[in-house]
Amino acid sequence: MSDKQYRPLDEFKNKKNIVWVLMSASMCFFILFVLFTGTSVGIIGSVYSVMLWTGIFGGVLARYFDKNGWLGFGVGSVIGMGCFILAPIILAA
Repeated sequence: MSDKQYRPLDEFKNKKNIVWVLMSASMCFFILFVLFTGTSVGIIGSVYSVMLWTGIFGGVLARYFDKNGWLGFGVGSVIGMGCFILAPIILAA
């Protein structure tokens, strides 16, 4: 064993860890895919779930680029709300 101690919480402090960006992006794109393909009938009935996942992706992406994570979360949530409003309009056309 080495003298340097392993601290698992250090991975959460690393803003340049691409794993968090990839995990949140996969959930965000999955939610948007389900929303825009019309398979979300009965599954996604709340705007809050879409806002949550797009907001988490926006926050993680903002922190990855050394910006304010809360601002990224807010922008992502607004984009998610817009997608939730636009999805039924696009599907009806």
